[in-house]
Amino acid sequence: MKQILFVDDEPKILDGLKRSLRSMRNEWTMTFAIGSQEALKILEQASFDVAVSDMRMPGMDGAQLMNEVRRLYPNVVRIILSGHSDQAMIYNSISATHQFLAKPCEVDQLKTTIHRACALRDLLTNDSLRGLVAGMRDIPSLPALFAEIKKEAESETSSLKAIGAIIGKDMGMTAKILQLVNSAFFGFHGNVSTVEQAVSFLGLDTIQALVLSVHVFSQFPKDSAVVSHIESLWAESMGTGALARAIAKAEGRLPLEVEQAYTAGVLHSVGTLVLAANVADRFSAVLAKVLTGGMPDWEAEQAEFGATHAEVGAYLLGLWGLSDPIVEAVAYHHRPGDCVSGEGFSPLTAVHVAKALYQEQVAQSSGHSSARIDSVYLDRLHLTERLPDWKALAMTVGKESTS
Repeated sequence: MKQILFVDDEPKILDGLKRSLRSMRNEWTMTFAIGSQEALKILEQASFDVAVSDMRMPGMDGAQLMNEVRRLYPNVVRIILSGHSDQAMIYNSISATHQFLAKPCEVDQLKTTIHRACALRDLLTNDSLRGLVAGMRDIPSLPALFAEIKKEAESETSSLKAIGAIIGKDMGMTAKILQLVNSAFFGFHGNVSTVEQAVSFLGLDTIQALVLSVHVFSQFPKDSAVVSHIESLWAESMGTGALARAIAKAEGRLPLEVEQAYTAGVLHSVGTLVLAANVADRFSAVLAKVLTGGMPDWEAEQAEFGATHAEVGAYLLGLWGLSDPIVEAVAYHHRPGDCVSGEGFSPLTAVHVAKALYQEQVAQSSGHSSARIDSVYLDRLHLTERLPDWKALAMTVGKESTS
């Protein structure tokens, strides 16, 4: 049974939630707290999987409550459910809230959001890693890109196009912007899969405030021992994203799926950034095994952490509300055959193949090992015959990126 805590200062609202969620009693143990102080007392006495809170409450508001929950109980998935909030409250809640649902909220949407959060917890079974990921405010960026985004945001001639281009080059910034635009923080509803759409929806004033005032982005320390590795990872993420998009286009996929393939390609190793930023010493040990022992990174991570960057990244992106095809592609890009959903071409297919072909090209010049394409998976999807065309496409995309 999943443990769900609902918090509101109005008893009538809580009574309404009890009635509307009565059908979930066999799956969830639900606790209802009147106000933040009562919620914190309840959290002291029992463990919870998810906390859902109103925003406007007397004394300690929802944003303050979520910040406390994040500090004291980082494993808890934190969701704001509110119809009344001002911009300052929203900005205060961004760093501590995984998702923001707007009132009035359809019961089915609330159920789906909570169900998805609970399912994601099963994806990453390591408790310490789960707490580490759920407690993250942002994903650090390369120092050069962080400086670039700040400079552009401060410029009097700043433009959405320029800012979007910078964000689109960075895994951490891309993930954070997509989190914000796919939750109802700023009143948007729908499925946004590209940075271009996200910055367009948010607008220049909001983007500048997020960068300069709310500090939604951060950077790796310039002297960090892992920065050089992150720089090569950045190049791989951009290359994988570009090739995944090209492969999806070549397969005649709809524009949404093409862009999901690109975004998933860019974000496929975002879990590596999470590990590098939070457990640097242990991550350095993983790097040593990869560089000296020729071990694939995900196998070295599994040995060190009991999980890989794929599950870590997918858990974070799922908590942040990114779409299922993107989360699925990130979760299974090393082992697509383990994914049980879908029996046809998907963003997962595009990312898995794109990563392997990109690494194959790099290996030819560097001598490093490359990822292997899962031939059994492609056979199952009846796509093996497409591989020569995708390899030719990889050569074309590679030449375009270096020209």
